[in-house]
Amino acid sequence: MDNLVIKIGADKRKELKAVFDNPQKAKKNTHTLFLDTNKDLYEILSPKRFELLRYLIKHQAEKQTISEIADELKRKQEAISRDANLLKKYNLIEKIKEKQMVYLKALYSSLDIQLAST
Repeated sequence: MDNLVIKIGADKRKELKAVFDNPQKAKKNTHTLFLDTNKDLYEILSPKRFELLRYLIKHQAEKQTISEIADELKRKQEAISRDANLLKKYNLIEKIKEKQMVYLKALYSSLDIQLAST
């Protein structure tokens, strides 16, 4: 499974050019999400969404429905579903539909958050 690096305040253009100019600089099995500010990070990973993502990463081997996850995290099913939709929008998780059931799965095995020194 791949790893995700979230970079806050980094110069996206400069970093992508460096990898384009020297492909050996690219880290294998790593994807990068560039954000402008800490506020952007908080919007995506509020404490409850972070808890959900952390739970999904930790329980990758288990196939769990939104309802089961809500029970485990002691949250309402609607809240888990709403947070899952936002995490899916940023390609942090996937929703798997099988008949009437919806399962959640983390797309990454780890998450690394880096603050740029500007």
